[in-house]
Formats: sequence, structure tokens, C-alpha cells
Amino acid sequence: MTDRLQVEAEREQAHLWPPREAPQALVDERPPPVPEQRAVLVEGSTLRLREFVPSDVDGVLGIFGDPRTTREFGMPPFRRSDAAALVEQARAGARRTPRSHYRLGVSDIATGELIGSAKLILEDQSGEGGMVRVGYRSAEVGLALRADRVSVGHSVEIGFLLGILGFDRLGLHRVWSGFMPSNVAAQRAIEKAGMVREGCLRHYGHVDGVWHDIVQYSMLEDDWKALRGR
Repeated sequence: MTDRLQVEAEREQAHLWPPREAPQALVDERPPPVPEQRAVLVEGSTLRLREFVPSDVDGVLGIFGDPRTTREFGMPPFRRSDAAALVEQARAGARRTPRSHYRLGVSDIATGELIGSAKLILEDQSGEGGMVRVGYRSAEVGLALRADRVSVGHSVEIGFLLGILGFDRLGLHRVWSGFMPSNVAAQRAIEKAGMVREGCLRHYGHVDGVWHDIVQYSMLEDDWKALRGR
């Protein structure tokens, strides 16, 4: 998400949300049409986001089977069955229409090696009735990298690729991400990627009987346009 990244420009803009008409008084705004369903592929200068395939199980185990990775998420290391379940859940989410869960593999373009897992989870878009719609055109994003690929600058490029998916292709207004307070490195990386710290959600996470605070960051579509120079 920085000017230093030479991320390839998107070749098409066919899946942007159409401009919204001004809502009539007391009439709830209808959500834009759902984009055409298709496999996700977003490429940068060195990395790509892609759909998971069955052969990724060992690669997922290499990411989440390492306690250096899972301790930042407050959970125990994966077993192979856990890795297989994640891959199947990701593939099942890709088959749903409309699609709300994007669990994607992060692979090295040069080698094809799986080095991380990224997610973009759309919040409820229905919001019938009421005057305030919470979570409208919003999604949670997240990233887990293999331990040997942390702190080498990948997070910024992956953040940019998630921005292309969320803002340019899915037409979102807001993306957000949460971190354990102890994960200082991830917070520094997300700030470099252009996200803004919103605050700390006290005891928002709960894992194995333990409550965890979550530090929350976000980016709005206007922030994204400014980063893209639009």
C-alpha cells in the first residue's frame, strides 16, 4: 500500500459497485448487486492471492502448525486434520452464492510456494429496517504468514492486494482488522499499509476460557483512493 510497491494495476473495473442514488426519506437503501461469482486471483509484484486447492494442506500446516504463528492468535498449533479442515472450509466458502467468506492462499509468484493465509469476511449486508445500518459494505480482513516470512515486508504488499479485492472488486466502503495487543509487529505493519488505529476493544476475543483485548484498525474507501492517487 505504499508508493514503493510496484503492484500491477488492475486490468478491469467491471466489478465495482455502481454509484448509489440518494435514498428517499425513511426508505432504507438497498445493497448494490452482488458481483459475478468467480475464482479470485489478485497478483502483485512478488505475491498473489488465490483460492485454496486440496494440495495446500501441508502448506497450511506449515503456517498454522508453528506455535510462533498461532500464539499471536491466542490459539494452539494446528494438527494436520485442522489444516485439512481450513482448506475445505475455504473451498466451501468459495462455492457459496452469494459469497461472503474469502479465505485465500498467499503464494510466492516466482516459486508458487504457499507462504500465508489471508481472509476477507463480509459483514451482514441485509440490514432491513431501522435508520442506522451497521456493517454495511464492510468486511474484516486478516493475515497469517509462515514464521520464516514474517518481518520481510510481505504484509504491506498483501494489504494492498486485499485492498484491490475489497475496494476495487467488491466495492466495499470499510475494511477493518483486529490484533492481539502483544502483536506489535503486525500493528506496525498494518500502519505502514495505511490503516488507522481506532482503539482497543476490551475482552472482545475469547479462546479456551481466556478473554483477550483486541486492537482494531480500519481503512475507508476514501483512504484507499488517496493511497491509489485517485
